[in-house]
Amino acid sequence: MIIFAVTKEGFQELEPVIKTGKYSVWVGGNVLSESELDRYREMDIDLTNFSYEIDPANDEELDGALATIAEHHPEERVWLECRP
Repeated sequence: MIIFAVTKEGFQELEPVIKTGKYSVWVGGNVLSESELDRYREMDIDLTNFSYEIDPANDEELDGALATIAEHHPEERVWLECRP
């Protein structure tokens, strides 16, 4: 399973699961600061951040991001925050 958080709130809700290190995590460019990214990576979390913000209300942006994630993790289930 891949965790895909597009908001800080969504990331924080799943933080206990993320910290287990069992799952790859992808985040929008605005979700975590550089120091936060570094801290999680130091914890050996497989964390990838997009270089741009992903609007959770924009289906086209979400679909594009999901396609990118699928390229890197073929045939894996992706958990995505509920669309508003």
